[in-house]
Amino acid sequence: MKYQLRIPVFLAAAAFATGPLAATDDFAAGDLSLVFYSLTGTPPVIGTEYYVFNLGAAASFRENTQNNVPVKTVNNSISDSNIATDLASVFGPSWADGGNVQMMVVATIRQDGTLTSGDPTRTIYFSGARSSLNAGQTGPDALTPFIYYQGNPANDTLPSGVRIQSSNQISAFLYTATNGTIANGNPQSGANVSGVRLTTSADPDLSNYIPPTTGSTYFALGLSPNATLGVGTLPGTANVEAAVDVFRVLHTSTNADLTSGSSSGNAVLGQGQFIGSITLDSAGNLKVQAVGVPTTGNYTSWAATNNVTGGPNGDSDNDGIINLVEYALALNPAASDGAPGTFSGGTLTFNKRPVAVSNNDVTYLIEESDDLGISDPWQPVTPASNTPTEITYTLPTGAPKKFSRLKVVQAAP
Repeated sequence: MKYQLRIPVFLAAAAFATGPLAATDDFAAGDLSLVFYSLTGTPPVIGTEYYVFNLGAAASFRENTQNNVPVKTVNNSISDSNIATDLASVFGPSWADGGNVQMMVVATIRQDGTLTSGDPTRTIYFSGARSSLNAGQTGPDALTPFIYYQGNPANDTLPSGVRIQSSNQISAFLYTATNGTIANGNPQSGANVSGVRLTTSADPDLSNYIPPTTGSTYFALGLSPNATLGVGTLPGTANVEAAVDVFRVLHTSTNADLTSGSSSGNAVLGQGQFIGSITLDSAGNLKVQAVGVPTTGNYTSWAATNNVTGGPNGDSDNDGIINLVEYALALNPAASDGAPGTFSGGTLTFNKRPVAVSNNDVTYLIEESDDLGISDPWQPVTPASNTPTEITYTLPTGAPKKFSRLKVVQAAP
């Protein structure tokens, strides 16, 4: 099985600016970070700015056992799991579908670092892009893929020299030699205080760490680290723009935590240990997906089990609620359910079907219009709450009239 490394997740040591703008951006050893940048023109040229988001301690994600939850659920020190405002500020309003924004991840534990999180020195974190989140796959998008040296399945262990080279090169990007900080001109805090906006022209130059589109290796792996947003919704999801599998590679097993909450198994020296996936949807939400997303319990298996007819838009029990909504809201597909949600004190509430959430099988949206979409089109609004168990929305006061509705979107097959 050949696995291509295309989306890097930067495991950087990063403590991002939360107050006044600083002259440096500090990376604390052991933090996992996402990097976004743009490519424009022919041949492609890296844009003048890029964006780094601090996911926090890699150990939190390494030990995660939850599936399809916001990154803040795994690490509650994250300011917010949504980065849409920051991505729009850096890359423009078409960041999700413009086709030029790249998502990347790498990380390393410095040789001179001292950690107690189970990652010994020179542990590196890589990631690879997914083309689907469907479970039970084989090949490049299997849930437990491996990183192969120079793409050769016979080389499932990265040589010691490659691990050292990778660690040194990543450290050169993440740190200066003297004080362990990045000197990137004038980093700016984002709207999400867990993110920071940096310039690509300052020292160190990001372009030194992004390979050309052809004819180059990346950290001696012979693989491409890049994934492009705007290539369409990933199969197996309703609105995911990009997904990345995250791997840990140990340079030494001394004092290493060999296990991981939802990983593909114990870490093996020099081999890629899959620890989970991170997704970015078209609304800017970052989530964590665990290994082993179940293939049963989705809409298709639910419909077959309950003898539901007519497809997702049908109404098998003739109660006025379409089948997909019955599935998404945990209603009874064989009898009338009455109102699918509740309305109290100006707040709409809809309960979610747990397996539909854990499978990432549907997306739940609240939309609003002044006149049922006649002249004022239905537009998505920010829910009052959107948890794994329910979605709620409080209608605004003072308007002559407002209409709200729940929209359920099924994942692409």
